[in-house]
Amino acid sequence: MRVSILHILLITVLSFSSAYSQSEKKRVKINTQSSYVEIHGTTNVNSFNCHYNAKLPENEFEVKLIKKGEVIEIQHEALFLKVLSFKCPHPQMTDDLHDLLEYENYPFIIFQLKKISNNKIAHIMIEMAGEKQFYKVNLNNSLDNNQLVSNAIMELCISDFGLKAPEKFFGMVKVNENIEVEFKIDMNIYDK
Repeated sequence: MRVSILHILLITVLSFSSAYSQSEKKRVKINTQSSYVEIHGTTNVNSFNCHYNAKLPENEFEVKLIKKGEVIEIQHEALFLKVLSFKCPHPQMTDDLHDLLEYENYPFIIFQLKKISNNKIAHIMIEMAGEKQFYKVNLNNSLDNNQLVSNAIMELCISDFGLKAPEKFFGMVKVNENIEVEFKIDMNIYDK
């Protein structure tokens, strides 16, 4: 089943919802109105923001959590984010982003959460343009009853994925190879 990047980011914050036994299943439902994912980048001239515009899944989904000391392993399928669902302020920027990510050969960015350590560090595998990289993401969370809101900014370097930052207007405008992925996930978490 292919779902949005938000699923992977949602799962990363489940460790805050309660004290887990050795193995436990949870149900999660996303608040699609207040959750988002954005890419922030810069050039030598200005900055830009691109938004993930795909409809977020409204149905509940299940995750399995396995606690091993201070580490919580997450069992789930890999999650897919459609490259063509990213939109930038200008159509040409959107086309450039899609081309940069080689959407024709690699139509999805693939995410898989491996584990959570110290109750706030998510260990994530990301695959773009056929290249895999592993990252650690610090999470900021707030919990109120069954509602959990998680925010984070994740820094990536596109050259780590074998991608070259584009240059425009005969090299006068150069895109910085370092980008940020910012997300806010608002969800409800229930016992299985």
